[in-house]
Amino acid sequence: MDPYEMAMLNFAITWSPFSDADEQIFPEFGISAPAFYSRVLELVMSRRTVLDNEIRTHLRAVCMDKLSKYSRPPTPGRR
Repeated sequence: MDPYEMAMLNFAITWSPFSDADEQIFPEFGISAPAFYSRVLELVMSRRTVLDNEIRTHLRAVCMDKLSKYSRPPTPGRR
């Protein structure tokens, strides 16, 4: 794993308890939040990434949740 990928995993682990970290992803990594979570999910699912099973399971759930929210169309406002 290269230093960029390690930084992504560390960021995801550190910020996963907080809901407002997505705005920091682009300045930190130069990619959109959906691209970030897709990449982290790839890393988490890769056998070459050595992670504790609890952390792997947690990050997988976080990434799947974030990606599902980004793929939903916005809810129209009530009139």
